[in-house]
Amino acid sequence: MTPLEIGLTLFGTLLGGGIIFWMIQVDGHFRRYSRDAAAERAGQSTQMMLLIDEVGRLSDDCAALIHTQPKLKGLISAHNSISGLEASLDSEVGSPSIREAAEQLLVAIRGMLATHPTDGDFTQAEEKPDSGVMALANRLFDLFTELDIHGPKNLGLTALEARRLGEIAHELGEDAWARACYKEVASNLAPGNLASMRCLATLAKDSADIEEEAHWVDEQLSQLPDDVELLRRLSVLRPETAERNVQRLEALGKATPADHSFVSGLKERLQGDSSDHSLAAVEAAIEQNPTIDQYLLKARIHRRREEPLLAIDSVESGLELPGGRQSGEAWALLAKLLCSEPKRLAEALKSAVHACALDAGGTEMILLKAELLEQSGRSEDSFEWLESALEKDPSNSLIRSEISQMHTFNGRREEAWAVIEDAPNWGGPELHIQKGRLLLADYDANRDAGHSDTDILSAAEATFREALESDRECGLAWLCLGRCQRLAGDIDEATISLNRSRRLMDDPMIAAEESLIAVDEGRIDDAARLIDEADITESKSLVIPYVKGLVAAKRGSLSEALDRFNEVLMVNPHHVRARLNRITLHLLAEDVQTALDDCDWLLMTYPNLLLAKLRRGEALIQHGIFDEAEREIRAVLQEQPENEVALTRLGSCLLAQGRADEAFQPLNNALNLNPDYPEGYYQRAMLYLEMGEADSALADFKTTAKLAPRHVDSLLRVAAIYHEREDFQDAEVAWRKVLDADSDNKLARARLDEVRISLAKTA
Repeated sequence: MTPLEIGLTLFGTLLGGGIIFWMIQVDGHFRRYSRDAAAERAGQSTQMMLLIDEVGRLSDDCAALIHTQPKLKGLISAHNSISGLEASLDSEVGSPSIREAAEQLLVAIRGMLATHPTDGDFTQAEEKPDSGVMALANRLFDLFTELDIHGPKNLGLTALEARRLGEIAHELGEDAWARACYKEVASNLAPGNLASMRCLATLAKDSADIEEEAHWVDEQLSQLPDDVELLRRLSVLRPETAERNVQRLEALGKATPADHSFVSGLKERLQGDSSDHSLAAVEAAIEQNPTIDQYLLKARIHRRREEPLLAIDSVESGLELPGGRQSGEAWALLAKLLCSEPKRLAEALKSAVHACALDAGGTEMILLKAELLEQSGRSEDSFEWLESALEKDPSNSLIRSEISQMHTFNGRREEAWAVIEDAPNWGGPELHIQKGRLLLADYDANRDAGHSDTDILSAAEATFREALESDRECGLAWLCLGRCQRLAGDIDEATISLNRSRRLMDDPMIAAEESLIAVDEGRIDDAARLIDEADITESKSLVIPYVKGLVAAKRGSLSEALDRFNEVLMVNPHHVRARLNRITLHLLAEDVQTALDDCDWLLMTYPNLLLAKLRRGEALIQHGIFDEAEREIRAVLQEQPENEVALTRLGSCLLAQGRADEAFQPLNNALNLNPDYPEGYYQRAMLYLEMGEADSALADFKTTAKLAPRHVDSLLRVAAIYHEREDFQDAEVAWRKVLDADSDNKLARARLDEVRISLAKTA
């Protein structure tokens, strides 16, 4: 054999031997694994038998438990039905049909309700549904929401089942469902069912639905006409039935002095009945059974009768009763009664503190406490108190508005804006009104600085209209809107808004605004009457003395007007309009130096206030310092070239300097800008006189008198021209017009006598 053949033979032998060896090894492993598998199967069989025995025992235990606890069967049935329906709704394959869903729901509901064997009256329930029922019920109501089911009408429940479902719904806080269940029973399934009507009345009471509660209480009384508690409850809900209900109680022999006192109290509150009969009824109730409520009712009657001291005594008597000092309502009423007594301010504050500590009086008492702290000279404490109240109730827009207003009064504009901008909601009108007030304050500040911004005024008006969209019956919003409209010159709309405000509330500031409108329209007597009306009830606002000053100035009572403006400036030196008016009064009184002092103060405080520069120019003209006066007036015209008042003053300044030719241009420009400006015609007439053109001067003086019938200087000039011309008939008429405008004018009276003598001689 060749070496190759020998090699191949050896290789084949080795390969065959290896394969045989491998097969022997595999066979050994296979046999071993077979033996292990057989042993494992035997072990598993034994374990399975043990598991079957255990499951059997558990099944027997469950059966025994269900037999001993029948409720569990219903819960299990309900759980299975709900789980199946939940799985069907969550499945991507498809939702169940309406029929299948209804069948599963009915099984679930009945299974659950079967475990809660009550009458379904939660007002008299002795036991609450257990936690298992509540957990299932919670899942069930989630299913109702997914299936868009909002009531039991089509569920096929019996009256008892519907009541039980309503009870469980109430326990879960699903009062809408509870109401629907009980209404279904009371209206369709079992009309007149007392349990359902009791529950409906309670649900209405919890939701503060007085009409609904009264309806169901009345329905109960139709079946139980002698029920004392129902009669008394209906008296509270429907005051118009109280007297009849008490008569029914009297017929039953169940009426008490407290019932008669209650009726008297209702009459006092609803009809303003402050008769001795009401008071006697309350006193009889107090004599039999003194309570804090009876003493408070007695105090309210005394307050209605305008007997504040007796009202205070009544509240204090109630507070002396056992537990009376824990009555927050009593402390709140005492604070309201004492706050109008200047000598008892400390007691009023103490009462307000007690009331607030007992959470009585609401927002009104919180604000009253702040006001009393302010009146006691504790401004910082007042502010801190309001801030702490706002921290507890950030959504209280009344408190937030008051804090913002306090910032405004103290010159903290940015803080005032920040407070209202941080409000979590703007649901009511209060914050809109405060925002409008801040915008008006900005408008006033700009106007006082000589830069009236109509955009700000428009924004304020829009804000007050937003407040009215929130509450059309808000008198304060109408008042503020009326002020905006007056400032914008829309007098007719302002009058309408103020009339609406007056119908909705009694506020002296309405009369003050109406007085300002009357001043603008020249109705001085009406303005005086209105501002006097406001002054009766409002003593704090600077608007009152300011308007009184305007009225006095219009009537020619310059000293009274000066006193009023001084009064305003003593309290608020930065009241620009009052100071400008005081400057005018000083100029009329020829107290030029004082007028210049006021002008200098204004220009130091408000360097860009053009009106102050103009007034200073007028004062300098009157003082004979014409060069400086001209500079001031030209500075105004550089900013406002079309200011007819400044143009007229420039003309009079040039005329006073003997520069008549130059004076014509500014005067003519002023009249071109405003053809109805009487002072422009008067100054041009003076210019014509200076130039010897008497006819032209007479025409302009007449135009001045026509535009301003009480312009005494122009009337005097007209009369003097006629008198010098010896035109005595026209002169007589002219002098009479002077006396009509100024009955105490001695010159006019003397000249009129001269004219009459001259006419008599020529007759």
